[in-house]
Amino acid sequence: MILPSASIIEFLVTFLFLLFIFVAAYFKKSKIASDAFKGAFYLSLCYRILFSLFFAVFYAFVLKGGDTLAYWDGANTLNNLFFDSPMNYIDCMISDSSPSLFSQHFNSNTGFPPGWIYREKEGWIICKIASILSIITFKSYFAMTLIIAYLSFAGSWRLMELIAQFKTHAKGNLLFAFMFIPSVCFWCSGLSKDGIVYVLVLYLLINTFEIISENRLSIKRILVILIASYLIYYTRSFILIAFLASVIFAYGARLTKKFESSPLAKISLRLAYIVGGFFIIFMFFKSTALTNLITEANIIQQDFVNNEVYTGKKYELISSDVSPIGLLKSFPEGLLFGIYRPYITESLSISLFLNGLESILFIFLTLSFFLSFNILNKLKKIRKNEFLLFSFVFILIIGFMAGFTSILFGVLVRIRAIILPFVYLILTVRGKKETSELSEVKSS
Repeated sequence: MILPSASIIEFLVTFLFLLFIFVAAYFKKSKIASDAFKGAFYLSLCYRILFSLFFAVFYAFVLKGGDTLAYWDGANTLNNLFFDSPMNYIDCMISDSSPSLFSQHFNSNTGFPPGWIYREKEGWIICKIASILSIITFKSYFAMTLIIAYLSFAGSWRLMELIAQFKTHAKGNLLFAFMFIPSVCFWCSGLSKDGIVYVLVLYLLINTFEIISENRLSIKRILVILIASYLIYYTRSFILIAFLASVIFAYGARLTKKFESSPLAKISLRLAYIVGGFFIIFMFFKSTALTNLITEANIIQQDFVNNEVYTGKKYELISSDVSPIGLLKSFPEGLLFGIYRPYITESLSISLFLNGLESILFIFLTLSFFLSFNILNKLKKIRKNEFLLFSFVFILIIGFMAGFTSILFGVLVRIRAIILPFVYLILTVRGKKETSELSEVKSS
C-alpha cells in the first residue's frame, strides 16, 4: 500500500490549507457563532484539528495501513483519472464499479485503486467523494484530513447553536457534547467512512430541523437534504433508516406542540401517530427493507467474527439470531453494548483507553439521570422537545446496530461515535426546576 510521505511538499500544502481553514473560520465565526459561545470558537476548532491530525499520523506512521489510507489511495487514483481523461472520470463517478469498467478506466498512467475498496460499493463511494478533495489538495493526505475536520467542526457548531435555541441544556454541556468528546473528534474528523458519514449526517440534520422549526422550504436546503440522503444511503443505509424514523417522531412532537391549547386535537394527533406508527412497523416487517437490513447486519456480523483481518478484543452477544424475533431479543443487550462498552476494564490499551474513560462518564451520567429528583420533568421534556425525541430514537437504532454488528471493540467505538453527542444531550437535559433556577439567576 502507498503511504503518505513526510516530504517538504506535503508539509507546505498542509500548512497552506491549515492557514486557509483559519482564515475561513475567521469569516465564518461572525455568521455562525453567537455571543454565548463565540469565546470557545477557536479553542474548539484547534481541538478538532489536533485530534484529526493525531488520527492521520496514527494511521500513516504508526499503523502504516488501514481503510483511511486505502480511501486516500483510491481517491488519488481517481485524481489521476481526472487529469488523464475527464470524461472517464465523470463516467466513473456516476457508474457502479464493475470488472469491465475497471479495465476501461484505469491503466498504468492512472494507477489502480485497492481491489477490495473498488469491489465494496460503500467504500468506493467514499473514494469518489474524497477524490474531489484530492484534486483541490494536490493529493495531500493531511490537507484532505484538515478539510474534513473543518467541515465536521463547522457542522457540529451550527447544530450546537441550533439546539441552544431550545434552552434545554447548559452552555458547558452543549460545548462538550459537540466539541470535546474525544471519540467523536478522533473518529469523525478524518479521512474515513465514519468522518464523511458524520459530516453528511450533521448537514442533513441541520437543514431538516431548520425546515421543521422555521416551516420554510428553500432550494438550497432541499438540495443538501437530497444529496446527503443519497450519499448516506449508499455508504451506511441503516443510518438513513434511523434518521428517517427519528425525524418522523420529532415532527410528531412539533405538531403536538401546536395543539397544546386544544386537548382533543392533541389527543387525536397522538392517537393518529400511535396507529400510524404501528402500521409503519407492521409494513416494515413485511417489506424487503427489513430483509435487506437483516442481511446487511448478518454480513457485517459474520465478517467481523470470521475474518482474520479484523484483530483486537472481541465480544459476544448471547444471541446472534438475525430473524425479526431474534433482533428483538438481542435489542437490550445490543443497545447496552453499543452505548457503554468497552468498559474501563476492557480498555487497558492505548487505542481504547479514552473509550474506557468515556464509558465511566456515560455510566455516571446515566445513574445521575435516573436518580435525579426531577427525572419526571426531564422525561417530559424529552418527550415534548422535537430534537431530544429525535436524539432518543436515533440512539436506540444506531446504538443497537453498532452493538449487534460490530463484535470487535475497535470497530464498535468507530460506528457508535456518531451517537455519543446525542447520548450526552439526553443524559444532561435540564429539568424544569433547573431551568427556572437558571432564569432566576439571569434575571437577578
